[in-house]
Amino acid sequence: MDAQALLAWYLANQRPLPWRTEVSAYRTLVSELMCQQTRIETVLPYFARFVDAFPTVEALALAPTERVLELWSGLGYYSRARNLQKAAQVVVAGGGFPRTGEGLRALPGVGPYTAGAIGSIAFGLDLPVVDGNVERVFARWYGHARPQKAWLWQTAGALLPVGKAGAWNQALMELGSQVCTARSPRCLLCPVRAGCTGSDAPERYPAPKEKKAVPKAKAVAAWWLRGGAVLLARRPESGLLAGLWELPGGDVAVMDTPSLLDVLRRRLGVSVAASNPLGAVSHQFTHLHLETTVFSVSAVGEPVAQDYPELRWVPLGEVDGMALSTSSRKTVKLAMRASYEDGGSVS
Repeated sequence: MDAQALLAWYLANQRPLPWRTEVSAYRTLVSELMCQQTRIETVLPYFARFVDAFPTVEALALAPTERVLELWSGLGYYSRARNLQKAAQVVVAGGGFPRTGEGLRALPGVGPYTAGAIGSIAFGLDLPVVDGNVERVFARWYGHARPQKAWLWQTAGALLPVGKAGAWNQALMELGSQVCTARSPRCLLCPVRAGCTGSDAPERYPAPKEKKAVPKAKAVAAWWLRGGAVLLARRPESGLLAGLWELPGGDVAVMDTPSLLDVLRRRLGVSVAASNPLGAVSHQFTHLHLETTVFSVSAVGEPVAQDYPELRWVPLGEVDGMALSTSSRKTVKLAMRASYEDGGSVS
């Protein structure tokens, strides 16, 4: 593969992404964790808000975790946010970022790819990277339908131009993102088309991976209003969506009022006096398809966090600023809309 041609193409065609226009180990770490399993177009506004709130690794290390989750809210894969803050705390405790691949890989949430990105881009280390874009470029260029991880990393290391790893790694990823795309690749614009084995039928490489059936689950959630505020519950600090806020509820076998009563009695210690189904929302997690039915409720007694770390009455105008997952935002949006259509009363 012609390194000079690819680097020249990258120099002329790279997107002016904010972590490229102002390079640092911290900004690279934030961008790489945000971009895992997420499109760059989606990440851009989150990145801007995040580094504005936490402009340095020290600021992130000292920030309340709830504030970190609030700024991550809607981006998904929330363990990334927790690992990002843990990594910042390790960096600060150690007096700065490690300057070796091994040291970077020891940071929470940092694997070989992220370590290679930080090391090569921020510190000029001769470390390779392999992500989905790089895998696709290599699979097509070498004509490998099912490239193995060990081969990918070996190839990435062998091709790495000494002293230019940062630009080279970004060039490979940019090529996969902008030209050698999964669908409708633009081979005529490729700077390294000469010698590419898969250029005649690029969409054959890599071969599609077998998709596993995603299990389905049902849940109920309660929209409980009191004096212009709605009851929100914070999830446990471990497990799915750890530490995020949601309408109180839980998984059920059947999405009906009796199921809701059981859930609220167990998790809040209250008996529901009245309930009204507002509708259902669906959300696709990586491992699960969840359908949640939202009920407006009125209840007897004061809720107690029996199966939640914390409950909070949140004024309706402040709900959007809470650390809610995308699935929880869907339930809140549905309830808000129902409230508006019903003349403002769903309690």
